[in-house]
Amino acid sequence: MSLYDLHNAKLNEMEGEGFAYSQKTVYGKSYKGVFFGENGDAIEQLADEDEDATFEGILYDRSREREKSFSVEVTDVISTPSGERADFVATEKP
Repeated sequence: MSLYDLHNAKLNEMEGEGFAYSQKTVYGKSYKGVFFGENGDAIEQLADEDEDATFEGILYDRSREREKSFSVEVTDVISTPSGERADFVATEKP
């Protein structure tokens, strides 16, 4: 996996930084990403909910960098010095 830059992003209207990227699997492409935000409680709540969140930000796909908005499922939340980090997977093709 290449190293990607953080960009301004939103997760369910929550401001922060993050990015998404494509990854080849045996089943085709999957899309994953990370989001860093200040509101840890709101991010934790997204991980606990059964509903999808909406990610708005940069998607790295092959050598392209595009602004996209798509539904995601928050799979993990980790506390970091930069704020709360939410790991997510796309639930629809961006």
